[in-house]
Amino acid sequence: MPHELRPNGNLVITVRMTLQPGRDDDLITLVQMAPRGRLAAMVREAMRIGTISRKDAFSPSEETDLDLSALAVEI
Repeated sequence: MPHELRPNGNLVITVRMTLQPGRDDDLITLVQMAPRGRLAAMVREAMRIGTISRKDAFSPSEETDLDLSALAVEI
């Protein structure tokens, strides 16, 4: 499939992916929760930073101290 380079410099590509349950659950969730018309933007963001940004990993009500004792590192 050829890529399209638009006059403004944007590169347009088409990608077909197969997502496997158990291995790609985070990506499957991302695709399923994407609002209409926002899938490409969400996939771009996931490619840039991963599927879960650190700020979204904990809501303010769920923040707790992390137990790092299992790391066996003294500071």
